[in-house]
Amino acid sequence: MDAVLGISHATSGAALGLVVAGYAPQLAGLHPTAGGIVTFAAVCAGAALLPDLDHPSSVATRRFSVASWIASRVVRPLSAVTYDLTRGSRDTGRGTHRGLTHTAVAAVLLGVGINAASARWGTPVLLGTLFVCIALAIKGLDAMVPGPPSLVIAAGFTYAVEEFVPGGTAGTAGWLGSAVTLGMLVHSVGDAITESGAPLLWPLRIRKRSWYPVGTPRPLRFRTGGAVELWLVAPALTVAVFLLAALVVPGLGELLLRLKDQVVALLPGA
Repeated sequence: MDAVLGISHATSGAALGLVVAGYAPQLAGLHPTAGGIVTFAAVCAGAALLPDLDHPSSVATRRFSVASWIASRVVRPLSAVTYDLTRGSRDTGRGTHRGLTHTAVAAVLLGVGINAASARWGTPVLLGTLFVCIALAIKGLDAMVPGPPSLVIAAGFTYAVEEFVPGGTAGTAGWLGSAVTLGMLVHSVGDAITESGAPLLWPLRIRKRSWYPVGTPRPLRFRTGGAVELWLVAPALTVAVFLLAALVVPGLGELLLRLKDQVVALLPGA
C-alpha cells in the first residue's frame, strides 16, 4: 500500500498547489504565468511527501535516493529529541513517526527558510527546490508512471519548465517556500483523517498532550492504505489534478482541445 499513500499525498499536494497558484494571485489583480503555476504545484506535490522522512520505509525515505535516506537519519533523531523535550504527561510513543515533520510549526519554518533563500539567491534555489520536489512527486506517483529513474525525469521536467513553459520559474522567488509549507500541511491534514491522526497543533497542549493527534471524528476516519483510499480518495484526487490543471494553467485547456481534435481527425471514418 506504500504506492497508494504516495499517490494520495502527491496528488493532494498538486491539487492544492494548482488551486492556490491559479486563483490566489487573481484575487490581488495579478495574472499568474503558466510556469509559475506549474512550478508552485509541482513543488507542493513533492513537499507533500516530505513529512514521511520520519518513517524508515516511506516513499520519501526508501524509494528516492541516498540523500533522502540520510535525511531520514537526521529527521528521526531530531523528532525523537523534540518529542522527549516537549512531551506532555499523557503523551505516549517515541515521536519518530508522525512527529515533528507532521506539525504546522515545522512546515512554516521550512517554508520561511526556502522563501528567504530563494529571495537571496534566486534561480539556483528555485531550480533546486523544483528538481527535488519533482523527483519526490514522481516517486510518489511511480505506481502510475513507471519508466526512467525519477532523477532523470525530474531533471528533464525542471529544464522544460524553465526553458519552454511561458514564465518559467521567474517571479516565484521569495514565495516558493509557501508551496513547501502547503504541501507539508496537506500531507498532515490527510493523515489527520486516517485512524492515527497527526500532531498538527504542536506545541499547543491539549488534554495534557503536546503531541495531540488531531483528527476528524472517529466515524469519518479511514484506514491508511485501505479500500477507501485505494478506490475513492486516490482516484478522486487524480481526476481533480487533471481538471484543475486544464482550468488554471494558461493555454493548457486550449492545447488539450487542439490535441483532441487532431486525434479525432486521425480516427478511421473521421
